[in-house]
Amino acid sequence: MDIIFLMGVYPNYGGVEKVSTILANEFVKRGHKVSIVSFEQPHPELAASELDSSIQLYKLERPVNSSENRKRLREIIRQFDAEILINQWSVPYYVTELCRQAMKGTRCKLISVHHNLPNTNARIQAVEIELETGRNILFNRIKLFAVRFFSRLSLRWSYMRSDAYVVLSPSFIPIAKKYMWIRGNKDKLISIFNPITINVDYSRLSSKLKEIVYVGRIEYNQKRTFRLVEIWEQLQPLFPDWKLTIIGDGPDRKDLGKRISRKGLKQISMEGFRNPSEYYARAAILLLVSEYEGFGLVITEGMTYGVVPVVLGSYSAVYDIIKNGVSGIITSYPYSETEFVAKVKKLMSDSNMRNTMSLNAKKAAVNFSLKEIADRWEELFKRFQS
Repeated sequence: MDIIFLMGVYPNYGGVEKVSTILANEFVKRGHKVSIVSFEQPHPELAASELDSSIQLYKLERPVNSSENRKRLREIIRQFDAEILINQWSVPYYVTELCRQAMKGTRCKLISVHHNLPNTNARIQAVEIELETGRNILFNRIKLFAVRFFSRLSLRWSYMRSDAYVVLSPSFIPIAKKYMWIRGNKDKLISIFNPITINVDYSRLSSKLKEIVYVGRIEYNQKRTFRLVEIWEQLQPLFPDWKLTIIGDGPDRKDLGKRISRKGLKQISMEGFRNPSEYYARAAILLLVSEYEGFGLVITEGMTYGVVPVVLGSYSAVYDIIKNGVSGIITSYPYSETEFVAKVKKLMSDSNMRNTMSLNAKKAAVNFSLKEIADRWEELFKRFQS
């Protein structure tokens, strides 16, 4: 089949971008013809080094839903006689509308993918954070209602205008139905997990060190990375032979560094953006304290290397990934620092528990292999074969 990916920003560093690269390459290996269309292309070197050479890149311009973009995207669809357009930027609604307008008069079908928890997003979280401050309560409550309402309308519009709508977990389907006012058992709402996006270099595997790792964006709204500092403030004095390594970058990196300095914490380092494989290979524990997630690629990536995840249970998909107490630990939501610290402390103290969970994590990660996930995508493609 001829397949087009539509992206907001690509090539770029990020989970959605990495998943798209991995899937695109795999689809080519399976005999499909693939191209990628995006609006910003900040890191062409990634395409040169990671993307199959047969995959062509095309660039559209902002504003997104312009007549020029509709015309250009329609030309690309017709040029390849594309059968599938995978919209990896399904929010906001006008991206879906661009796709639908461009597809007119073609046989192309639209698959929209929602890469987050269906009933929340950064804008909603920003208002909820404002409410937590206790300032302008009435105004922020009204604002929260409005933001949620228009978010639901936007998602419903994208769902209604798509031929298939993919979410990242079976547990997201009832959430999406309720949030988007979908009635009945609609078979175009389906779930496909994200695949593991790294190849395990077994030559680099060694005995685990007393190291905890965080991998991801450094920011307040979603990832709540400041919690790592608060957790480590309690754990570090008890475990002076352990260390915490923070991998990643983001808008709140400087603030996080100031928090660490102000508290005078030891055995904690911020490494910036790095290939996480070497850290997964040696780290014993992975922490994720996000207030919400879509899937959490770092969990499955770490598990392939036997890193034991300790994750806040703020989203239902985490229960599809981790069997609590067997292949990792899920703490209850809403976040409790006391509980989280206690769970990590127990894991740090018990090497037998860590070793057992490490083996179980590696076994569980097989369910998210690229082969398994690509097979699910091909099942979906078959629905639209002409």
